[in-house]
Amino acid sequence: MLGLFAHHAEAFFKVEINGRDYPDGMTEHVIMAGIAITVLVFMSYGIYASIRDFRRWKRGAVTAKA
Repeated sequence: MLGLFAHHAEAFFKVEINGRDYPDGMTEHVIMAGIAITVLVFMSYGIYASIRDFRRWKRGAVTAKA
């Protein structure tokens, strides 16, 4: 699915530098790969944090002492 977005990213980043369209095909793929990796990292941490918090909740409430 993300591969489809890479081919249409030019519409979002339409810039001309020295008479050439930017980004070109390869740069579009690099940008989209970077976005996809970032999204996967955030999703992975979210899943980890959800499981961690659920396990803490199942063990019982942890109270902070002042």
